[in-house]
Amino acid sequence: MNQKTAIVALGMSLVLLIVAVSGGMIIPLSDQGKDHSSAPEHSQVISGNFDIERVDFIHYAKPTGPTKPAPTTPTCYKLMGIKWRNLPVSYTINTIKYEGLSPEQLKSTLSTSAETWDSATKKELFSNSYTTGDVTFGILDGKNAIVFGPYSESNVIAVTSVWYSSRTKEIVEFDMLFDDEWAWGDATDDQSLMDLQNIATHEFGHAAGLADLYTESCDFVTMYGISGEGDVEKRTLEQPDITGLRAIYGI
Repeated sequence: MNQKTAIVALGMSLVLLIVAVSGGMIIPLSDQGKDHSSAPEHSQVISGNFDIERVDFIHYAKPTGPTKPAPTTPTCYKLMGIKWRNLPVSYTINTIKYEGLSPEQLKSTLSTSAETWDSATKKELFSNSYTTGDVTFGILDGKNAIVFGPYSESNVIAVTSVWYSSRTKEIVEFDMLFDDEWAWGDATDDQSLMDLQNIATHEFGHAAGLADLYTESCDFVTMYGISGEGDVEKRTLEQPDITGLRAIYGI
């Protein structure tokens, strides 16, 4: 190989290295999340702009066995580094499959969870009005979909997918899936149920731009990413949740 050829080869290697390390923020927590970490090219919202990326947040059920010790002074909120530019955000609830809750209970509970975040800032994040319809999880179609359905990975309670522009850091869509393998309802009445308001409040935090926490000493905050049947303490926000939200949208 002559000197000129070697220089060209080195330059191509550097370009490939830069491309490899300069991708957008991807925070998938499972193999399925990795598979779907980039938006499909045919998605309607992209319209030829291929800087849209997707991150999946997986809400796990409580594990059994010992846990690792946590740092003594954690920061109990984590920003995704992205936000909505156009507020408030509307969403559509699929009430076709609601697993034991009446459509009225379902809509009321989800609305309450969304408004819990609105009450922590002067910004109207989520619209007070919402629509119902036959929407689908996991498709970038311009609809912020909330649905019940199966999830292939075991021990998963819910998943929220967020699409955003890697260029402008603007959120363009979210979808929520509540795994219908769990018995959903109001855990204040029956502790064997997975409390919908408890889980939905956490999921709306992702929709607003907050990431999961898994530090055990942060298990009291709403954005802690592990829950269980009968849990209701995450229906309301703790100060770290509010601090994180206001870091994104202001007081």
